[in-house]
Amino acid sequence: MKGRGLVVVLALILATLATAGVFLYAQGVKEEAKTTGTLVPVVVSKMDIPANSDLNALIEQEKFKLLEVPRSALVAGAVTSIEQLQNKRNSVAILAGEQIPLARIQGEGTVPGGFLGIPEGYEALTVALDAPRAIAGALTGGDNVAIYATFRDVPAAQVKANSVTVTSTSVTATGLKASAGGDITVVLVPEVQVLRVLRPVTVETAPLANEAQQVIGQITVTLALLPEDAQRFVFSIEEGTVWLGLLAPDDKGTDRKPISYAQVIR
Repeated sequence: MKGRGLVVVLALILATLATAGVFLYAQGVKEEAKTTGTLVPVVVSKMDIPANSDLNALIEQEKFKLLEVPRSALVAGAVTSIEQLQNKRNSVAILAGEQIPLARIQGEGTVPGGFLGIPEGYEALTVALDAPRAIAGALTGGDNVAIYATFRDVPAAQVKANSVTVTSTSVTATGLKASAGGDITVVLVPEVQVLRVLRPVTVETAPLANEAQQVIGQITVTLALLPEDAQRFVFSIEEGTVWLGLLAPDDKGTDRKPISYAQVIR
């Protein structure tokens, strides 16, 4: 038993010495890097930042810090001073702890999709909606929404037995009679990426943080749409009314059949 205890003690001593050796080696490398000038300061975020965020607000909240990295690990065009972020917005999301290339800051470079980060094959479309139709402004770049459209007094000739010609050809309205017109609500686009949101002025209405402000005016939302969806969206804005439905993170939008009075009261 004494021999086994001695072995355990020796193992602990060796483990401690090994840990101390690694620590001293790392400190020596760091000190050598400092003395030889191979460490350079870069700006990193303390939190994940969604695309199109006001960086001035985050600077005031001290959400950025300087971090020293080896010159060999320096990202090309990395932000090296917090002043470079003043009066700017980020065109794409920034992850906590990562170096921030100037190309991700609006006005400081180009990235695929431009400063809005438009996905390939899509186009950006901006609309102004009353607050209730735009989730009361509780949107930010990177969110996904579903677009709903309602058309009033659709002519009977436009309503067929199995489809509604005013909406996407992929959705059907089983049960609608060819002889019946009226009002119809459709899922115009099941899932759309939000690129940018501009909110109007707000007023204080309650002491609770999540209910403290009421939006006054319209919400301006920029969306990434396929060209054919953009065309239908513009038509729906001009000829009908639209609502945005905010999808949960990582949730997928669902296409549904159009509904009319018959489906609602059935």
